[in-house]
Amino acid sequence: MIRLILNSLSCMLLNFIFLFFKIIGKKYALIVGCFIFALIGPLTKLNVRAKKNLKYVWPKITQNKLDNICKNMWKNLGKNFAEFIFLKNYDPIKCKKTQIIGFNYAKSLVERNRNKKKGVIFFSAHHGNWEIGPYIIRKLDVDLMGIYRKSNNICIDKLIQKYRNKDTVYVPKGDIGAKKSYLWLRKGKSLALLMDQKLNEGISVNFLGKSAYTATAIAELAIRMDLDIIPIKLLRTKNFGHKITFLEKLPKPKKKLSHEKKVKYILEKVNDHLTSWILKNPEQWLWIHRRWNKKIYIV
Repeated sequence: MIRLILNSLSCMLLNFIFLFFKIIGKKYALIVGCFIFALIGPLTKLNVRAKKNLKYVWPKITQNKLDNICKNMWKNLGKNFAEFIFLKNYDPIKCKKTQIIGFNYAKSLVERNRNKKKGVIFFSAHHGNWEIGPYIIRKLDVDLMGIYRKSNNICIDKLIQKYRNKDTVYVPKGDIGAKKSYLWLRKGKSLALLMDQKLNEGISVNFLGKSAYTATAIAELAIRMDLDIIPIKLLRTKNFGHKITFLEKLPKPKKKLSHEKKVKYILEKVNDHLTSWILKNPEQWLWIHRRWNKKIYIV
């Protein structure tokens, strides 16, 4: 009963914040979101975890650089949060503050696969504003399914889905999401994934110079149905702009390799992309998750 009340209050608060952002408009909403997250974020336990991740990746990082990355990460999250409710009207093609690279390449690859009655798997990371990914992929004229992490608060989860891109079908992670993804791809439709590294899910693959468990679904699906995988780099730019880059499809593993080696080969290529994005713009990645050995998070 108490949890239900708290969940309802949280949802009401979020609704109020979204309403406030609508009233003040996108520009000022992003400024406010950036300020609040930069103010509160560094005071939370999540910031402690972010710093541990950064020190694990860069043991010799200076305190000044450590604090800078964390603060700018919170600013990016604040912008993402504030920008969320305005994405329903976001058209990346028409938006003057959005730069798109590799769109024609991705479009031609989608067309070639459509002629073969095949879909395409797109992947990105929790980098920049990852919520804009489906908006640009839909411009390729594909039927798209996105996999997302469902909120434990049912009210908040419904509220989030209310504001998400209605042209994209969203399904939660887990067994149900995995089955629906497979059936979706079997129909020649496309899938969008945010690649994650977690404590105990997937197989161990190099990531940012460290071994990290990486989810295998993207590789398993691509191998099983012989699908192309396209990386999408999402980068936040100055003046609340975005740079979206469709990169070349991942090379496919050699047929003579065992299934396990094919999976690892694909995941290595995926993590190589993510690593290069994060090294160039570490402040735009989500450092607050537990992604490596749990020993590094023990106080």
